[in-house]
Formats: sequence, C-alpha cells, structure tokens
Amino acid sequence: ERSPASSPTADVFWHAEPYAAVEAANRGELAPMPQTASDVPGLFRDPTGAWVAVGGRAQVLLVATQALHGHAAPSRLSALTDPRWKGKVALTRPTSGPALAHFAALFLAWGEKRTETWLQGLGLNDAQILPNDEAVRNAVVAGRAAIGVVSSDEAAKAAASAAKVDVVYPDQRSIGVFVWPTALFMPKNAPHPEEARKLVERLASRDIEQLLVARAPGFLPLRPGIPVPPGVRSAANLVVVSVNPAAIVAEIARRKDRITAWTAAMERK
Repeated sequence: ERSPASSPTADVFWHAEPYAAVEAANRGELAPMPQTASDVPGLFRDPTGAWVAVGGRAQVLLVATQALHGHAAPSRLSALTDPRWKGKVALTRPTSGPALAHFAALFLAWGEKRTETWLQGLGLNDAQILPNDEAVRNAVVAGRAAIGVVSSDEAAKAAASAAKVDVVYPDQRSIGVFVWPTALFMPKNAPHPEEARKLVERLASRDIEQLLVARAPGFLPLRPGIPVPPGVRSAANLVVVSVNPAAIVAEIARRKDRITAWTAAMERK
C-alpha cells in the first residue's frame, strides 16, 4: 500500500491510528513537528519529532452491570480467562486496527509466554470473537456478553445510552491500560509547505486536543491538565502501557501471522 506521505495528495494528515505515520517516519518522508507539540508526553510522539499524537483511544472493558450478580467488575485483562466468565467475554477480531495493536502491545508488555497463556485461556473460556467494536458493544448491551474489550470511543456510545454498563480502564496496578494514539504528520514534500506548517502548528496545539476530547466522546487527552467529559479519563491520570507506537508497529509485523492464526482457530470453535 502506497504511503500517503510519499506522493501526498494533502498537505497535512491526521489519522485515527499511527500506523502510516510510523512507517513514513521510518522512511524519512516526514517534516518535523512544530513546538506547539512539545508538551505532548514522549510516549505519544515520534522520538525524532516526525509526528505527534493529538488525543487517543484506550482499550477498555465494557461491563454489563446486571451480569456481575454482586461481584466486582474485573479490573485486569487476565481476569477474562476466569471460568466465571466462560462464554461471556467478547472481543473484536484482532487482525487490524486498535485490537491488533493491543495484542501486539501485550506481547511486548507481558512477554511471549504470558501472552500465549492468556490467548490459550481465552480459547478455553470460549471467548466470543466478533467482527468489530460495534458488534462487541451490542453484545454487551443486549446481554449476549458480560464483558467486552472495546475502544473507549465505542464504550462511550454505550455509556451515553440507557444501557446499564460500566467502563473499566484495566490493569491500573500492573502494566496499565493500552492507549492507541492518533497521529498528526506533514510530508516533507507537502504541496503547500507554508500553509501546511501553519495548519500543523494549530492542530498540534493544546486547544485542539481539548476540543477533540470535548467533541469526540471517548477520546482521551494525552497532555496533563486538559478537562475531560464525564466517564472519560485523561491518559495523564492513568497507568498506561509504556510501549511506544513505533515498537508496537514493529511487533505487529512479527506477531500478525500468529494472532491471525489464533483468531481463525477461535472463529472455528
């Protein structure tokens, strides 16, 4: 697939995920980000300054409160293999998007042995593999699943409805919640470099991140001190998986075949 930065049809790109930005940065195709992005935490910007995140989404647990029957909601991903939740856990097919990035991040944060044990446990627990986050949300809201792993923007849709659900940011006492950032970047050969520079300076600013968080339910601010709507947490106030996006993109290349094979086996069950 052709990089958007190699023969750009636009001056500035703002992607919901950082895949293309990381790959374009690795090829040296991007212009440096402006100083307005300098207060974004280091985990969420390219170490060479080639791209920066403006907000992001977390992989959270969406829990049907009526399914808990007096038990506490699970607070760790590892709890999803508990026999109590057999057949009641729903996940998005982890072959693309944030779900794939999340699984790759677990291989890095937990290590191969623990991640493989967890995947085996999900299989033994008859976890449901569904086509997308919307299907997972619908399964939890309709009672076909007790717990779903979804992006925080999808969880926000359920929380804003009349559904009786809780949103849990998992693993706050261990590896942390996985946050997959957006990516703002500008090709070196942008058609209109001066205008592009001004636009990037504006989009990379704190004000725009605050506007995104206010207007796009479920997006988290990455900079500290930005107000959040009800039900949303700031990444600055969470324990977050501390693996940078470039390492995750590289890990995806290593693990995608294994994750795809696991997914296919789960869907055949």
